[in-house]
Amino acid sequence: MPAGRHDADPPPSPWRVYLLVAGAVLLATVNFSVVFVAFGDIRDTFATSGSAVSWALTAFSITIAALLVPGGWLADRVGRAPTFLVGFGLFIAGSALVAVAPTVPVLVGARVVQAAGLALESPAALAIVLDAFPARRRSTAVGAMGAVGGVAAAIGPVVGGALVDTIGWRRTFALNVPLGLAVLVAVRGRLPAGRAPVAAGPPDLVGAGALVVGVGALALGIVQSDDWGVGDPRTLAALAVAVVALTGLVHRSRRHAEPILHLPLFELHDFRLGTALSFVLAGNFGGTFLAFITLLTDAWGLSLFRAGLAVAVIPAIGGPLSVVAGRLADQRGHRAVIVPGAVCMGAAGVWMFASVSSTRELTGLWLPVAVLYATGVGLAHAACQAAALAEAPSGRLGVASAMSRIAQEIGNTISVAIVIAVLAHAADPVAGTRGVMVLLVGISAASIPLGLALRSRGAGPVTGTRPAPGG
Repeated sequence: MPAGRHDADPPPSPWRVYLLVAGAVLLATVNFSVVFVAFGDIRDTFATSGSAVSWALTAFSITIAALLVPGGWLADRVGRAPTFLVGFGLFIAGSALVAVAPTVPVLVGARVVQAAGLALESPAALAIVLDAFPARRRSTAVGAMGAVGGVAAAIGPVVGGALVDTIGWRRTFALNVPLGLAVLVAVRGRLPAGRAPVAAGPPDLVGAGALVVGVGALALGIVQSDDWGVGDPRTLAALAVAVVALTGLVHRSRRHAEPILHLPLFELHDFRLGTALSFVLAGNFGGTFLAFITLLTDAWGLSLFRAGLAVAVIPAIGGPLSVVAGRLADQRGHRAVIVPGAVCMGAAGVWMFASVSSTRELTGLWLPVAVLYATGVGLAHAACQAAALAEAPSGRLGVASAMSRIAQEIGNTISVAIVIAVLAHAADPVAGTRGVMVLLVGISAASIPLGLALRSRGAGPVTGTRPAPGG
């Protein structure tokens, strides 16, 4: 459906819009795994240290964190479809640059371009799909988008590993170009125009800069704290910059007529709780996943490929289940799926803590624990973001989805840093796993009261959006 279609034309099917967007999201998300599986080959290609190549991962994470909210803000201001297409185009261009990067600094820069594209694409993609679905089915839409991430996480390491082994890491990234262009041709002109942009005045460019600097510095301080040390002046300086920039951002957002950080969203009951749950519960996934990989490889001696297959059961179950959870949340409220999900994740942590040993137990321990944990992930993770978006006004869906997502990204970054520290100071990988399971159980238990505090049934999106005071 052309972006400029007449208002009298019938709207496209919500699932048709979903499929158009999902293809691009799937390609970009699968690609996320490639750098991890190709890390050793990339290091060998440039004949450099692992710490140098690791900046390809670090810079990507920092850029995503710093630009997600500006990406959502742009989607609301200039339009969801244009922002989505520009973001996906940047991702394709970044992939081409990665494929031909002659040096590590160029590789890192190319990954920054990829990340900037994804930061524009992701919130716009979700807002496009949410616009296409009726407001009463928002949780179904969020769950369906969560399923794309689950499928990508399940197949990404396997497909990426097979491609890197077969054609090399450069050609694997280069493959994104023809595939991405094919997706662009398929979706261009067929995405719905969506709602008119909400901008009412000049944008707060100073606030946008403060947000990028603040979140980027926060991510840098957390990500590098393991290498630099928590008390290192560089870590403390990064965190201090983050505090100053983000404090200034909040102060400015209260006074600007068109702020990049839309503070009135935090006046919505379920937005506050859903965003908190995204940070605490969904944000713990990265650290737990890392602990599981470490157990399978370091304690039980599995190869990276076999460990990847073993952990693939989690997104393979959790992804499709998120669609079912979304439907249930639309019918019975978000707490009806988030609370059981938190219970399942906590139970998985208790089971693993009580039973894990240095003896490999793939069928007797790993499989049932993974299935139980995956059930919790499928029930709760996408529902946390769906809860945050349930009451968000339609004109602010881009920035609302980005604010919820950034809470999860920061939570993931912190959880990974904590898990790395726990594993590094443990006597052995099994002891480290037990320590991480204590963390998982504690976070799951703490999430239950937050989930119970959600409305039993969503109030629905508010109409309109109040401007910031002083505008």
